Amino acid sequence: MGFHVELNSILRSDAYGDLTIGQELLFEKTGSRVFFDDIPIWLTRSDWTALAEIQVTQQTRTAESVTGRFAVQHVYQGEEQQRLTAIFRRMYADQGDPFVYVLMSYDTLQEATASGSYSPESLRTEGFIHASPKDQLTRVANKYYSGFPTVFVVVVRKTKLISPLKWEPATGGLYPHIYGPLNMEAAERVVAFPKINQQFHISFQT
Repeated sequence: MGFHVELNSILRSDAYGDLTIGQELLFEKTGSRVFFDDIPIWLTRSDWTALAEIQVTQQTRTAESVTGRFAVQHVYQGEEQQRLTAIFRRMYADQGDPFVYVLMSYDTLQEATASGSYSPESLRTEGFIHASPKDQLTRVANKYYSGFPTVFVVVVRKTKLISPLKWEPATGGLYPHIYGPLNMEAAERVVAFPKINQQFHISFQT
């Protein structure tokens, strides 16, 4: 049986510092879905860092939000926290997108396509290839590819990757990192984006 978690069993918030077992705290979340008594509740940060197991003791629903109180039942630390955080990030950080996105210049794309594999300098110096979620492509392109007239977005299907993929914190949120060479057969398509008024504006449907 696979590990499955209902999204309504997770409370994400950056409002809580040090937690102790038995502590009672207030919460507020957007949306009108309440928590149910018969399923476990996990408390995580917005970056999916696992914080604690909690029990919701009181809640009130409006059309826009749910407010209430919870009690801390277990606090995650050390290796246990790391393992559960990795699970949450793997399951939810991509927001259901089956792809990750790798930016390349024209010359780099030609070399990777010809060889069938992409192994940039970051793979040697940092141990992974930088990829991006779709909503961060414009920011990353303008920061790191400003010297190029056109940037190429390689749309990579995650299930076809040979190397491991991990979501990890970086500037602007969580980013997918490919821990090994990118096999170009995982690239479903490539989309070119020329600059418009000296800026990249990356937006497309997958």
